[in-house]
Amino acid sequence: MSTESASKPARGAGATKKRGKARYLVLLGFAFAVFLAAQTGLLGFGLARLRAAAFPKDEALLEYVHGSAQGVLIVDPHQIELKSLGAEGGAVRQHIERTREDIKKATGVDLGFDVDKLILSPSLVVARGRFDEQKLAARLAELSYVQAEYKGTKYLLRAGEDAIAVRDGSILLYGAEPEIRASIDAEAAGTSLASRDEATSRLAHVGWDHPILGVALLADSKPSLRAILTGSTGPRAVTFGVSTEGGLSATVAIDAASADAAEELRKLLEEKRADLEGLKALVGPEAGVALGEIAKRAKLTVEQGAGRLSIQADVRPEELDALAKAGEKASGSLGAMYKNVRLLQLLAPGG
Repeated sequence: MSTESASKPARGAGATKKRGKARYLVLLGFAFAVFLAAQTGLLGFGLARLRAAAFPKDEALLEYVHGSAQGVLIVDPHQIELKSLGAEGGAVRQHIERTREDIKKATGVDLGFDVDKLILSPSLVVARGRFDEQKLAARLAELSYVQAEYKGTKYLLRAGEDAIAVRDGSILLYGAEPEIRASIDAEAAGTSLASRDEATSRLAHVGWDHPILGVALLADSKPSLRAILTGSTGPRAVTFGVSTEGGLSATVAIDAASADAAEELRKLLEEKRADLEGLKALVGPEAGVALGEIAKRAKLTVEQGAGRLSIQADVRPEELDALAKAGEKASGSLGAMYKNVRLLQLLAPGG
């Protein structure tokens, strides 16, 4: 046997060892990348984006909202396309960035990176995401927050003002101390908003695939016989979803006591949206024009079997910017504005 033929197996064995070493290095590099992603939160962030796209429904988060809540606003940052909210320097985008920066500066929590789903109720904020309890405690200790505990759940408290709790590193609760305790009780006892079908069914009807989703329960979900027969009754609930994919569009579902009441409401809104001067008086000249254009394009239909009025509307970036600027100029709190103009009169037919 020649020297050349004898050297071939040796070279083959060397090549096999090199390939094995290369595969080992690739696996090692991949493991390190996964470890680094997990440590920096990128892994959780990436998985959350996939989950938001494939499984947007998250009724379990409602288990932390007390069942007496009259409504919630649900925001999924992963589904929002910021370009649909106006130009980068526009009023809406600036407000979002300011809010994000202020919260990150105070708590270290990044609304755009650490939060996967956000629920806002009248008295409590609930967030699902990735939260470091120890780092948060260290940040808030500088703001005079102290440790407190209720039924085995620890939270940070600034007496007489507000409190914040992190549960299992994935749930964050923020509100006044009584609301934090009420949330803990509701989740443990099963008396949360998740147990109220009038809320969950309406949210499911509009669709959890909306990046902004909300419901307001305005009246008893079971109207009296008189209310059903007369048809002259205000809305029982308003549910809405906002989509930002390919532009801003909104779906609104207004539940009435009967099909007649829903039809009566549709006629009233048809009259109101034609009153441009009334809209200007309500929100101001520039915003009134924008609101008038939005209302003109909106489609109103009544679902006879359900006694529900459905509204489909799209909002252009410049119109959203005009409405946002009008909101910034408006004096007083949202609650005071609500009392002054009595917005629900636009929705409730006279009895």
